Formats: sequence, C-alpha cells, structure tokens
Amino acid sequence: MTQAVSTQWNSCLDMLERFLKLSALVAKILATKSQSNKHTPDMVAYSQLHILKDLIALLRPSKEATEEVSGEKYVTASLAISIWSLVRQVTDQSTPSTALGKTVRKALLEKIDEKLVPFEKNLFLLAAIILDPRFKCLHFTSPIAVSNSITKISNNIRSEHRGRGQRSPDPRPVQATPETGKLSIWCRHEKLMNLSMNKAEIPSSDSVPNELQQYSDQPHLDRKSDPIQFWVNCRHFSPVLSEIALKYLICPASSVSSERLASAVNLAVPDNRIRLTGEYIEKRVLLMSISDEYWFD
Repeated sequence: MTQAVSTQWNSCLDMLERFLKLSALVAKILATKSQSNKHTPDMVAYSQLHILKDLIALLRPSKEATEEVSGEKYVTASLAISIWSLVRQVTDQSTPSTALGKTVRKALLEKIDEKLVPFEKNLFLLAAIILDPRFKCLHFTSPIAVSNSITKISNNIRSEHRGRGQRSPDPRPVQATPETGKLSIWCRHEKLMNLSMNKAEIPSSDSVPNELQQYSDQPHLDRKSDPIQFWVNCRHFSPVLSEIALKYLICPASSVSSERLASAVNLAVPDNRIRLTGEYIEKRVLLMSISDEYWFD
C-alpha cells in the first residue's frame, strides 16, 4: 500500500499514481462493499480522476528532477541549474485539461522561477555547470549570469597561472562512450544540444583565456558521461583548468547525502544504547552501509 508521508512530498505523488492505476478495481470494491455496509465511502467522481491525471503529469517532472539531483555517486553541482531549467520548460509546455490543473501549472512555474533566480546568482553553481562538458551554457536564462561566471573562471585561471609562474598547454578533446538516457525531462536537453551543435558556447574574446576558449569549442559530451573522468583525463593537457573544474564539480547540489548519513546514524544507535562510543558508532554505520551482496552468497 502506497501512502503519503509528511516528510517526503514524492510519496504523495506515488500515492496518487497508485490510486489512479487501481481506480477501476477500487470502484468495483467500493460498489460491492456499499451493499453490505452503509458507511462505505463513495468512489471519487470521474471529473476528479481527470484532475488527478493533470496533477500527476505536472508533478512527475519535479519528482524526477528531485531524485536526479539527490544522488551522491555522481556529479550534482552542475544539475541544480540545468535540471530545473528543463523542468520549467517541460511544465510550461504542458497542457492540463482541468481548471485546477491550469492553476497548479501556473503556481509551479512561479515557484520554479523563484528558485531559479537565486541559482543563477550563485557563482559556484554557475562555474560548475559551465565546466561540465555535458551542459556548458545550454540551460542559462540570463546572459549576465553567463558573463559573470566566465569572468570568474577566467580570473581563477589567470590567478593560478600567476601562482605557478607557467603557462598551461592547450587541452585536447576527450571522447566518452555515449549512453542513452531514460529520464523524460532530458528529452528537451537532447533537443537543445542538437540545436547548439554548430554554435560557439563562449564568444571569442581576448579576455577569455585560451584554455577556456578551447574547452568551449569542444563538442558536448553525452549526458551519461562522467565529467570527473573527463577532467582527470585532461589533466596532462590543461592542468590549471582541470584543477579548477574539479574543485567546483565535486560540490554536492543538495543536503540529501548528509541527511542519509544522519538517518543511518539514528538507525545504528537505538535510544537505549546511549553509552556507545563514537568509534563504535562509526563501525556500526559502516557495517550497515555494506551491500547485501557482500554479506550473503
């Protein structure tokens, strides 16, 4: 049985999807029960099922984006701007058929815009997405934000060069093995990438360091490629820009990973074991994090 949990908004969407999927069976069960029990609740109206369909279609992209940006085994810093920009485009193109659906669509667009504005003022997130070879400047809505981020990265490159007292060699393209993505909101990303294939990401300028300009001229990597591995492979050709890129890309985009760790500690330390030492707690958390495949044959 799928039910809503107050601390997890996604669970409400899961509950609605399960109810809509089983609505025909639920209607039959309620009709049978109503003959023997007067207190049996009525089945929801057909018009309300249409509302549920609109709400599910509107909320599903946000759920997918939330799950994608909450990962801890891949780069997420560059997803904060790109993925919510895609969610905004998908939501804007949706066509709800009910009045409530249209109201929710409008409210979602307002909230997404409200969240995106601070994101495009955060220089760490801006630098992370530009230095991610999968995205670069694809998903920006503000040209000023792009300019500010390029200026920051250029200053970092020059500062590092001055500190090292040397010039960095030109980078060479590193190709990655393409894989097919399954996330529905990424269909829009593929279209944008195809449209920008013959367009320069960063206009040529004397103020842009050669390393950054040549990186911009390289083609986008597939979405399933690993940007960390890309820059590790580029270390011998562009050590300065690679070091700067890795500094920004390793930052997490959300606090989910730390919350998972806090939950693991709560499970490992019951309320009646208040005298456990920190070393023992650390070992218990480590043992709980080991996959079952290492425990059982």
